[in-house]
Amino acid sequence: MLSKAHSSNPSPTPVAFAITCRELDARTNAISVEGELDLATAPRLKWMLIDAIHAGRDRLVLDLSLTTFMDSTALGVLVVVNKNLDAGARLAIACPRSNVWKIFELSGMDEIFAIYQTFDEALAHVQAQANGDG
Repeated sequence: MLSKAHSSNPSPTPVAFAITCRELDARTNAISVEGELDLATAPRLKWMLIDAIHAGRDRLVLDLSLTTFMDSTALGVLVVVNKNLDAGARLAIACPRSNVWKIFELSGMDEIFAIYQTFDEALAHVQAQANGDG
């Protein structure tokens, strides 16, 4: 007699993925990513960024403080979005985790993006840009 296979070991709990968007003012959005940014989740980031831009938000802060992993797919999304920003639009990234920052460094993209250790620093960069201070 055959029985259905059952695993006595519980499946490992996957890292929860969440992406949220906060409107900070009429032109500024903060987008926060929690969990892994990879082939499966990068499209959600892409559409969140595109939706913000289409809504007239041209000052974007991407908070990767709770991002546990990022692959080249997510980096590609950021490169394409950054390349297609209108003149005067700004994107700053808060990235305190060294393992996530490393993908920017290894790809040479740390020279392309405005990357900061904290959300407040990234926001200050965007606001300085918005005020013409930098």
